[in-house]
Amino acid sequence: EWWPASFGFSGPLPSEYPFGLLIYDLMCAILDANAVHEVFNVEGQDAGMQFFKWINNGAGRLVIGGKLTHELSDASEIFRRWAKTARIKGRMRVVQDGKVNQKDKELAMTGDCLSDDSHIIALAQVSGARLLYSNDKTLHKDFTNKQLIDRPRGKVYSTLKDGSFSKTHQRLLADRNFCGMKS
Repeated sequence: EWWPASFGFSGPLPSEYPFGLLIYDLMCAILDANAVHEVFNVEGQDAGMQFFKWINNGAGRLVIGGKLTHELSDASEIFRRWAKTARIKGRMRVVQDGKVNQKDKELAMTGDCLSDDSHIIALAQVSGARLLYSNDKTLHKDFTNKQLIDRPRGKVYSTLKDGSFSKTHQRLLADRNFCGMKS
């Protein structure tokens, strides 16, 4: 199945899906489950609300797959409701679980990840997404490690220091170099 049944969809991937194409015109991001409440919360912090606007208005695209799909689904009912239509509207891309899980197994065998989130690094490697919204400092180190994510390097959008929509947050959402999408 190309879509988790918990999102209300099932069945094979549509035949018109653009396998093999690299998409550089949209910016792509991965949302860690530890920050989902900041993005999918009516009373969230300004940085989270601006990130939501960015993916919801089509300027950016959320990328999910593998273990992260289930973590986000389990963490937020609001995310689950949004996800049901986001894929159809092009706001979210679901990477096949098998591809992400295989890369995750390879990473686990190497022991190169410091964090316990090798599935997120695997998703970035498989999808080409290079922006991560997370508040996990150890995952930040993995995501910005040139040995794990390169060409382009991974960047982190975080609210650990400040929940306001800072100039750094603005620059990250304006960068057009975060989506070398692969299938």
